[in-house]
Amino acid sequence: MRIFLLLATSCLIFAACDDDGNNNKVVIKTGKECGWCGGIDSLVITKSSSDYIFNNPCEKSMGREVHEKTVSKEWHELLSALNWNEFTQVNVNTCALCADGCDTWIWIQNGDSVHQIRFTENSPEVESIRTFVEKLGAYHEKFRTK
Repeated sequence: MRIFLLLATSCLIFAACDDDGNNNKVVIKTGKECGWCGGIDSLVITKSSSDYIFNNPCEKSMGREVHEKTVSKEWHELLSALNWNEFTQVNVNTCALCADGCDTWIWIQNGDSVHQIRFTENSPEVESIRTFVEKLGAYHEKFRTK
């Protein structure tokens, strides 16, 4: 009985000390969609992998994919810049691509909750989460230029 209690207590302690437990439940997706043959891309980021896909509907040969292991430091930087409560308060859904412009979108799953926004570079609605948007944008740009 004593061994069972020791084992159960140890499991609870290790579970409580696992600060990455919530990080495993976060999925961040982002992308840019542009009108007039500008192309569409998406980047799916999890704690373990980052998967990028680019497609150009006008020139299929321009499509490409990049699959990499997510660097732990960059993952933690993204999560530390994300304020989930502020992100879920942002409600914007632009359609610049409707007029041959570009829209950026961010879709985040945090456990059982999901929130998505679509915006342009100048959308004032994203000011409250600008730090996260810029950090995610820089991470996204690394894949766009590979």
